[in-house]
Amino acid sequence: MARKIFPNGFASWQETHFEVVSAIAIELFKDNTPSKLMAERYEAHGIGGMYELAKELTDKFEKKFKGKVWDGEWIDVLDDFIKEELFN
Repeated sequence: MARKIFPNGFASWQETHFEVVSAIAIELFKDNTPSKLMAERYEAHGIGGMYELAKELTDKFEKKFKGKVWDGEWIDVLDDFIKEELFN
C-alpha cells in the first residue's frame, strides 16, 4: 500500500476531511435530491462512493492550498470549494 502524503500535515488534512464529510452527509440526507455528482456516485458505488468522494475532495483541497497560511478565512474558502465541487 502506498504511503499517504499530507501536503499541509495530518492535522490540516483531518480537519478538512471532517468538514467535507459533514457537508456530504448533510447534502446526502436532505429531503430533496442531493447534487448530481453525489447522486451518480452513490448510485454507482453506494456509501463507499461517498467515502471515496470525501477523500478525493479533501486531497484536492489540501493540494490546492499547499503551504497556505490561513488567517481566519479557511472555513469560508473551504465552504466555497465544497459548493463548487459538489454543485458545478
